[in-house]
Amino acid sequence: MKGKTILIVIAVLAALFIGFKVMKSVAGKKAETEQSQKFPVEVVTIVPTDYDETINLSGTMRAENQTEVPAKVPGKIIKYLLEEGAWVEKGQDVVTIDRDEIGVEFKEATLESPISGWLTKRYYDTGAHVAPGMPLFQIADYHRVKLTIQIPEAEISRVRLGAGAQISIDAWPDQKFYGLVSQMSPTVDHLSRTVKAEIAIKNPGMKIRPGMYARASINIKHHVKAIVIPTTAIIERETGSMVFVVENGLASARQVKVELDMGEISSIKSGLSFGDKLIVAGQHTVAQGSPVEQVGGK
Repeated sequence: MKGKTILIVIAVLAALFIGFKVMKSVAGKKAETEQSQKFPVEVVTIVPTDYDETINLSGTMRAENQTEVPAKVPGKIIKYLLEEGAWVEKGQDVVTIDRDEIGVEFKEATLESPISGWLTKRYYDTGAHVAPGMPLFQIADYHRVKLTIQIPEAEISRVRLGAGAQISIDAWPDQKFYGLVSQMSPTVDHLSRTVKAEIAIKNPGMKIRPGMYARASINIKHHVKAIVIPTTAIIERETGSMVFVVENGLASARQVKVELDMGEISSIKSGLSFGDKLIVAGQHTVAQGSPVEQVGGK
């Protein structure tokens, strides 16, 4: 009987040992499986960010000092004294006209430039007949230029005189130019519902030419210590905008309210705090409570 009892005890101990080994093996495999199921994500830590709120408009460049000079008397153009592109001093003769007025003793008339600048355009050829008021040539001094824009009526209250603007020009894709809103019309065009405005711009190196097309990013408001995140981190759902952050190694969903969408980046009004670890890559593969592994970001 005693021997039988010993055998039973040995069998129980053996069963317990085997069970322990099995449980340990299962636990190890479970831990390994859980480890392999962690979702790789890229994370950034949210910090206070300053940014400029802007409005983007486009328009055409003009010389700050530019004028068209009309004929003062009727007649036939004898000769332009200068070629297009030539620099003209104020008061310098530009074109001569053979006057055909009855009773005029001196038939030849000369037309002068009222300003200094470049002769940017001659409107007629030699021998053309002209009448008073017809433009004969254009003079432009583009040491400084201005961009003419049309501000939509709904944006008038946001744009102020003196506001800074960054200018982009296709002819110089790798360079930015800077200017200030210098003029705004006091009236609204009833057809386009816009206000005409001008941005005064310095022209270093004389790279900007009248007639060029340009885009202006006008500063509306400067924001300090804001929560700014990549727009691509935001997921749009039927319930609203949401993002994922990492908390204790798990993905946690947050509903957010976007204050301003600026294209590549967005300002967040609510739903996030400084110090949150925002998932910026891999957010579309996780769900609430998913285990994550940070593989990039900062």
